[in-house]
Amino acid sequence: NGQVVMWDISAHEARLKNHKSNGARANKTRSDIFDVEYQRSPIVHYAGVSSIESSHKMAIMDLHWLPDTLEVARLGVPVENKTATSCQLITAGVDGNVMFWDIRLQKTSTGPTPGFGGALPGGKKEKEAANEQFSSIPSTFSHLDLQWKPINVVPLSKLTGPGLHPGVTISIGQELKNVKGKMQTLLKGNPPLIHRSNSSTGRQRPVEVEGVNTKFFAGTEDGFLIYTDWKAEKDPESGKLVSSKPVYAISSHAGPIHCLLRSPFYNYIIMSVGGWSLSIWKEGESEILQTSRSPVKFTAACWSPTRPGVFFIGREDGNIDVWDLMDRSHEPSMTQNISSSAITSLVPYRVSAKQVLLGVGDDFGTLHILELPWSLRQPSPNETVNMASYFERECSRIDYYKEREANRPTNVSGPSEPAIPMALETDEEEEERLKKSFNSYLTMEKDFLVKLGLKRDDDPVALIH
Repeated sequence: NGQVVMWDISAHEARLKNHKSNGARANKTRSDIFDVEYQRSPIVHYAGVSSIESSHKMAIMDLHWLPDTLEVARLGVPVENKTATSCQLITAGVDGNVMFWDIRLQKTSTGPTPGFGGALPGGKKEKEAANEQFSSIPSTFSHLDLQWKPINVVPLSKLTGPGLHPGVTISIGQELKNVKGKMQTLLKGNPPLIHRSNSSTGRQRPVEVEGVNTKFFAGTEDGFLIYTDWKAEKDPESGKLVSSKPVYAISSHAGPIHCLLRSPFYNYIIMSVGGWSLSIWKEGESEILQTSRSPVKFTAACWSPTRPGVFFIGREDGNIDVWDLMDRSHEPSMTQNISSSAITSLVPYRVSAKQVLLGVGDDFGTLHILELPWSLRQPSPNETVNMASYFERECSRIDYYKEREANRPTNVSGPSEPAIPMALETDEEEEERLKKSFNSYLTMEKDFLVKLGLKRDDDPVALIH
């Protein structure tokens, strides 16, 4: 329904770690192993949900945590993250908006909110702690529940005409890091961190970080790939700061774009998958590779974590296409059947230098774990350099083609002469022209039937006189 929901599973972290290895479970006593409560999966209530009025108006299709190296302030300005804790996330919805959220307590104009940095009148803090003991709702993010609002909204505007593109997936330039360990400081912190945007409280005003790429890709439900900026720009007419218009919006797929994946080896290489085709792009430029139309829809994709030229495509018929650009670029190198239902998710996992696994989820809810063979996990000599050269050659070829198109003369036969106006036909002339055209058709039809042996040469033709 467009709302963002948060859970706090820190109370069950030890239990999750115990299930990761058989050795940890071996330390349990026999009574614990056969205990019903131990075997039962815990039910965790959500800790906070965004405000209905300020959330997306339609379903949220994608969500990413921002890296812990920077923050996004009002109007999309990137600032330094001095806490080194990832506390902001970005969502894309079918309503055509991309929203930035901050899970910390927002600074209000009336001073610190009671309970988060100030005294709690009437023992409110003790009451909340007592209520949590008898309730399944943790109070970690109680300051967000039904009051959580986005700090920045970026519309996916159309280049021509009014309206918004329905967003499905997004991809930002900064490398997303694992925030599991970083979040512990926030979960243990009581009161929560306060996001301040002014210097009246003694803190320095956030300084904008220069050189940060604030542009991002967005894939839409109608098959458009949009490259836009989340940072607001100044309107030349009014002088006010408004949302940026997309740099370009290209209709690249005949269906919703399910995946937008950056290469783990080249951050500037993007793969988009949607409909019956896939495309590979270089950030800031046009696509450098597009496959021909597949007979079956593509539903999932992932890059290989060990080989720069290998990626996997999940299909609607339950097969996986393995692409190796070092081998061929016009068709997949091999196709492997996994399930009788559509592939919905592909996740690679590198166990060691000698073992790489591929997790495959299908529409039946079944998880398949595959082990990649040596040829798909071991890179060839200088594969990283060779693939980078391949992408550069493709970009140079496209630039050369565009330059030739721009310099090609519109009329090679010479200067155009003024057209002589044609005289209008009379009714008799038009009737005579149509008769000749139809008689020519009848003659051509007879010749064709004679070649097929269905008529003889001396058969008459009923011409119109």
